[in-house]
Amino acid sequence: MRTFSRFMIMAMAAPILCGAALVVGYVMIVALTIPQLPAWAQPGVEQWLFDVPQYSETSDNGSYTDDSAPAGLSAVLWDGYAGPESDIYGLPLVGPIQHWSTWYDKPLLGCVFHDPHYGSHTGNDFPVNEGTPIHTTMGGKVVWAGENGPWGNLVVVENNGYQVWLAHLSNIQVSAGDILHYGDVVGLSGNTGNSTGAHLHYGIKHKTGEKSYVWLNPQSFFTEDEYINIGCSD
Repeated sequence: MRTFSRFMIMAMAAPILCGAALVVGYVMIVALTIPQLPAWAQPGVEQWLFDVPQYSETSDNGSYTDDSAPAGLSAVLWDGYAGPESDIYGLPLVGPIQHWSTWYDKPLLGCVFHDPHYGSHTGNDFPVNEGTPIHTTMGGKVVWAGENGPWGNLVVVENNGYQVWLAHLSNIQVSAGDILHYGDVVGLSGNTGNSTGAHLHYGIKHKTGEKSYVWLNPQSFFTEDEYINIGCSD
């Protein structure tokens, strides 16, 4: 009888002990994994692994339309800078510009925001020869100036809840923390990162809440007479 009772107790305790072992193992894996991640990624991954309710960076409080798209996690953190010259306008390229062997009096617009050939595209692409000066389209603080994965050599300028992203540069001529005026040169165009030919990727990001952001259509910030539309190749 005693043997049977012990067997029943062990049978009932086994699932509990297994569950406890799994929890301990899971916590140990998390504790070992998270410190290996970049500092900016650790809080979000920790919340996800422990299933802690969190704000979604892909939410913009319901305001996005055909001219905006939800923005995801990024290594480029928000600084909170707000200063003069925060209006975004014009283009980051100043004519005349050269593409291949031909000179044009205006920048060439290739793939656009949510392009039919590139539906997930969240900015505008401007084909231009490598080494062409790139200008910021608003004054503000440089919050990123360096290599950034698929963006290649990237410069991000922030002011009053907006960020201007200038990607795939061959050369960067500013540093994080610099305060720029409208039109200042941030670097030279290139073909770095996820790029199949020399061009500038121009993006505009807007902070819509405590932890929610959207990409905006850059074409909302310049006019048709400022560029030559050559379209996006498939």
